Amino acid sequence: MKHVLAYIGRHRHSMAMSQDSLPENDTFRQFCLTLYEAEGVEEACLDLQDRFDLDVTLILMCCWVGQHGVRLSPESLAQAEQSIKPWRETAIDPIRALRRRLKEAVGPIDPERAASVRDLIKQAELAAEFVQMDHLLLLLEHLPGRDARMAERAGIVRGNLLRYTAIKGVETDRLPRTALEALVAQTVRPLYQDEEIDDGIDTETIDTGPKDSKS
Repeated sequence: MKHVLAYIGRHRHSMAMSQDSLPENDTFRQFCLTLYEAEGVEEACLDLQDRFDLDVTLILMCCWVGQHGVRLSPESLAQAEQSIKPWRETAIDPIRALRRRLKEAVGPIDPERAASVRDLIKQAELAAEFVQMDHLLLLLEHLPGRDARMAERAGIVRGNLLRYTAIKGVETDRLPRTALEALVAQTVRPLYQDEEIDDGIDTETIDTGPKDSKS
């Protein structure tokens, strides 16, 4: 079993503050921003985050590697979760909590007067999430993944998401199926819109090993 990026290809992960300034080959961050803007995805991510304490960047990572035909094991997902947990709890969660708090009045300062501050906090929150995305991409250079490129991609994406929710202790029957299927559908949609999909995989130089037909 190879590390995840052996199947996907190596991509630069320099810092960027907006989609417009992204380097062309920063495909992971580009994917995250594009998918998050797709219909139903933001609502799905926030629902899973707020109800089950799932990490949005890890949700998007499950989708990204699944779109490329890589299956993540519970062990790999648990390692990723533990690796980003300190940064999330120290940086992202407090910033998000402050941004949400300022949606309500703070003493004599109403939300309208605090709007400019909230905008700055939102930028800081996005920057912190970009740092976490960069870390996840580095982690994928070492994290084991199983080649499932011969399998149906929607099933791979769904399986990655279900295994992530499982390691977080979320029972399957508690999951909002609408949110889960919105993520799956929007992740695989580009695969059916384009006649030729460049997935960044060099099949001539990668030993793919045995094919996995299960999600």
